[in-house]
Amino acid sequence: MPMVRRMAESAACGSDHSLAGLRVLVTRARHQSAGLVTLIEQHGGTAIRFPVIEILPTRDPPAARAAMAKLDDFALVIFVSPNAVEHGLAMLDTARVAQTRAAFAAVGESTAAALAQAGLASVLRPAAGASSEALLALPELGETAVAGCEILIVRGEGGRQLLADTLSKRGARVTYAEVYRRAAPKVKGGGLGSGGGNGGIDTIVITSLAGIENLFAMLGADAAGWLKEAGYVVVSERLAAHARALGIKEQPVIAAGADDRALLEALHRWRAAHPGDGK
Repeated sequence: MPMVRRMAESAACGSDHSLAGLRVLVTRARHQSAGLVTLIEQHGGTAIRFPVIEILPTRDPPAARAAMAKLDDFALVIFVSPNAVEHGLAMLDTARVAQTRAAFAAVGESTAAALAQAGLASVLRPAAGASSEALLALPELGETAVAGCEILIVRGEGGRQLLADTLSKRGARVTYAEVYRRAAPKVKGGGLGSGGGNGGIDTIVITSLAGIENLFAMLGADAAGWLKEAGYVVVSERLAAHARALGIKEQPVIAAGADDRALLEALHRWRAAHPGDGK
């Protein structure tokens, strides 16, 4: 049985030591990192939390609430992230959400899971991947399906334009509800990367373009060398290409999605390709 398959199967069955000795930098926002950290530790690895994204309230709550309040005016409501679900639905009464006529869509599995936790189990989502491109490839969002439809995109401030631009070209009328914003946390003195050391990090998990930009900015020029030498697990081809453009030397491993299990499986693939690292 191939090594990757063995590792993926053991990852699905509970705790083991298949990541023993591996030191993984987990860069998710602090309130969203616990699940992945637990999985890494259950499989013998060491997870170092270093959040590179901080999720803050939107700068314009009245505008966001006004857009969310018109839920019934839309044929489709698209959530682009678990943060969009958390902050967007918090602006609405639970009963109102359950009774709306709008259909719901999620960019990826972790966003769909957040909607399911909120009681919205019937959600359009890509079968694989976690990107605007994957969602736009679904026939339900094709030109004949969305032409003339009112669509609400629930997102953070200043997100990608691809989803709205493409749906607009297909004839939909698109509105944004920008329900949160992202910021780079402030690094305290003596943090990771000070003096150019990497703290023994083998691989780094990155889930957004803003995240990798913030990582380099937060750690500064002293850390640039080891950041470019490190291994990476990312969530899309687009993010992998951006990482290489920043000077990262090794091709990142691309996870099948941004959910914890997909990231764990990608870490097993990284370990399979680097059997001597972290040991």
